Amino acid sequence: MAGALSELIRLVLRKDHPELDLKEVRVLLLEAADSLLAAFVPPLREAARRSLEKKGIEVMFGAKVAEVDDHSVRLADGRELAVGTVVWTAGVRASGLGARLGLAVGRQGRVDVEPTLQVRGQPAVFVIGDLAGAIQGGRPLPMLSPVAIQEGRHVAASIAGLVAGGGARAFAYRDPGIMATIGRNSAVAELGRVHLSGFPGWVMWLAVHLVNVVTFRSRVLVLINWAWEYLFYNRPIRLILRAAPGSEVDQASQTGRTRG
Repeated sequence: MAGALSELIRLVLRKDHPELDLKEVRVLLLEAADSLLAAFVPPLREAARRSLEKKGIEVMFGAKVAEVDDHSVRLADGRELAVGTVVWTAGVRASGLGARLGLAVGRQGRVDVEPTLQVRGQPAVFVIGDLAGAIQGGRPLPMLSPVAIQEGRHVAASIAGLVAGGGARAFAYRDPGIMATIGRNSAVAELGRVHLSGFPGWVMWLAVHLVNVVTFRSRVLVLINWAWEYLFYNRPIRLILRAAPGSEVDQASQTGRTRG
């Protein structure tokens, strides 16, 4: 998000609003931990930090937010930062359905499940996706779409097995790897022993997403759109600003509404 916001300012607003002095704009990325992208190996975390800083983003570690108001962000250590816009990306939490049903829930509101993804004490009930607090290797599985997809397929097979008189098997997640795009020409990718960052990581990110597009025709169209946007810096983003009260534009719009 920080990378995209920085590129919106530097590449899009610079063309759309040349009268603005964009040197006054600061993009701050506040991270409560001591590194970014905790799911990645340390070298890729550091590569992500360097890439963000090259894009003009100020990365602040150990910056735990205590309070946010209209004009500032106050940190837990007492520091106060003057801000104009705050984008909150503090992670995800499971649906409250599990708790409302009276099921045992753990961290992030996820339902405690058996290794088979069955609810403890309720063998006829399975839980998958972000709501399932499945543990593998002593750690909870991440709340990602590959996990949910594999869990869905596993539970479907388990239900078919139970109907046929068999039993449910323990779920084993096969990690296909993780990737994160930081912006134009920059991403990090961890695919098993293959670790890529910068431009190679970005190319890998594009390739994986392109392969997962359903049809060949769609892949071609997506590739053409990507190439066009990459070469001409085209962004389907525009700002709609409200006219200042009393201005000619505002008076014209008021007249139009009155006549209508």
